[in-house]
Amino acid sequence: MIAACVDRWALCSQNVKIRSICRPYIARRVLVLSLLISALLPSQLFVYFDNGTGLCKLSPFYSLPYKIFASIAIGILPFVLMIIFSLLARHNLHLIRSRIVPTNNPTQHFRIHKRDHDLMKMLVGEVAVYFMTKIPYPANIMYQYFTTRIAADKSPMRLAVETSVTFIIHPILTFTYCCTQFYGNIYNE
Repeated sequence: MIAACVDRWALCSQNVKIRSICRPYIARRVLVLSLLISALLPSQLFVYFDNGTGLCKLSPFYSLPYKIFASIAIGILPFVLMIIFSLLARHNLHLIRSRIVPTNNPTQHFRIHKRDHDLMKMLVGEVAVYFMTKIPYPANIMYQYFTTRIAADKSPMRLAVETSVTFIIHPILTFTYCCTQFYGNIYNE
């Protein structure tokens, strides 16, 4: 999703070198690179998971670094980058709109404005859905980490509520985000 936001920013840029990023062969390379990174990034977990007790769980000395890593890699960094490149795309669209003045067809200006508006709605929607579906995950794992010391003092009701919230946050919101589609035929006119 970050690559898509960068691509939209580059597509709207007035700089020819930045616009040249929006080529199919570059998109294929970014796709392969992102697949490799997403496969290699969690490979560290093979080392830090402990199976000595019969349960597969993080070893205690790696728990906090993993939670911080997950909070940054899943929650904070993508969200910040998506906001930055969405704002830059919006800025580029305003610059383009201020330079375009239709000479003989007044409806052309309306169509350009509608496309820009649709693109901005799509970007804002993507960032909002990402925020609603991904930000609770880092908050939940950090909450779990900081409350493990008082786990023995938690009531069965509190444990049930925390388990339910974790179940909702982890798989359901992740699948919701992955299934949300923002791509239509905005530029097919």
